[in-house]
Amino acid sequence: MTTAASVANAAAPTPRSRRAVAPDVARGLVLIGIALANVPFFLYGTEVGLMFKPVTDDSTDQWTNALVATLFDNRSYPLFALLFGYGMTQLLMREHARGTEWPDARRLLLRRNAWLIAFGAVHGSLLFFGDVLGAYGLLGLALVLLIRASDKVLAIVGWVTFGLLVFMTAAEGLSGLLGEIGVPMSTGAPFGSSEADAFGWAVLLRAAEWSVSLVSLPFGGFAILLPPMILGIWLARRRVLENPTPHLRRLGVAAGLGITISVLGALPMALALLGVIELSIWTEPLAAMLHGTTGVIGAVGYVSLIAILAGRRETPGPIARIFAALGQRSLSGYLTQSVVFVIVFAPYTLGLGGELGIAEASQIAVITWLGTLIAANILAAVDKPGPAEWLLRALVYRSRRHVTVSSPDGSTAPSAQAS
Repeated sequence: MTTAASVANAAAPTPRSRRAVAPDVARGLVLIGIALANVPFFLYGTEVGLMFKPVTDDSTDQWTNALVATLFDNRSYPLFALLFGYGMTQLLMREHARGTEWPDARRLLLRRNAWLIAFGAVHGSLLFFGDVLGAYGLLGLALVLLIRASDKVLAIVGWVTFGLLVFMTAAEGLSGLLGEIGVPMSTGAPFGSSEADAFGWAVLLRAAEWSVSLVSLPFGGFAILLPPMILGIWLARRRVLENPTPHLRRLGVAAGLGITISVLGALPMALALLGVIELSIWTEPLAAMLHGTTGVIGAVGYVSLIAILAGRRETPGPIARIFAALGQRSLSGYLTQSVVFVIVFAPYTLGLGGELGIAEASQIAVITWLGTLIAANILAAVDKPGPAEWLLRALVYRSRRHVTVSSPDGSTAPSAQAS
């Protein structure tokens, strides 16, 4: 029977000191990949080519593009999606352990994802059209329908959407076709928001770009992001990242095979970015398909390796704690990247997006990530959340209503329950 105490504690976030370390380490590390994957979209003034990266003859830029394409592009966001599904399931399991009934837990999940969409709308309009918060929030609403489904249903939906992924990732290979039909692009932003010379105009363009991407999500995003999210649910049910020791052999196989397949799958695109091979308008979609499909497999390999290295110790080591501090504040870290990139690259601020090559821009991305890592550890030292985390939790958990619940002795007591 649900007690007043259990209900009173039901709708509250998990204290940072009690969080599983491996998922947070993974979130902290993946942010460097997200920074490197996003920064090309803030550059402008140079024709974009493969994977919407600026075309360049500079060997340093070419090697940077190839390295990022091999290790991070189409790998970082699937990994973050996997962790998103894992985190949603952790939240549900925590609420059930506290005695929260499914209707109340469902309202909590729906409210959290609705606020993520709102965060995404602000981020996508003000800072970066390629925002994923809105997409993750929208997909999170869909996950509420699946989060209690059987493993068999999850497997069916996961494999069907993975099959769609094989075809949807080919869309990333359309840059060559656009050039052939006379639609050259000087920025990766679809409506040119990255090269808008006034903040107000940039906001309008970004809002349109973000809205189009969100509306088109059911046609592409479900196939690209839903499979790793479903896998995250499956892994969370088995507490693989919290307790990897019983799964070490399978995690080792997943890490070895996943990362190897990921690198091999990225090889054609990386070689094309280096200028070693040339992709035609017909082979570029095939290379993009291979790159995107193996990226999901690579995400599984990365998270498996992180679980082996960071999740085995009952008490996390100092290196794990450094990355986990940022992982616990990953929303703030993600948004900070966009703030810095707008300040550095936008025409109406420092305007370096029209002057720097991809190698220099990538250095700024890495420095930005290091800055967020340092800031997160300073906050961890004083046991403070990131500002975005604080705001999201305040919005999600602020609505409460008083209900009357039964105590074990049959009496009743008022308590506060998240509405």
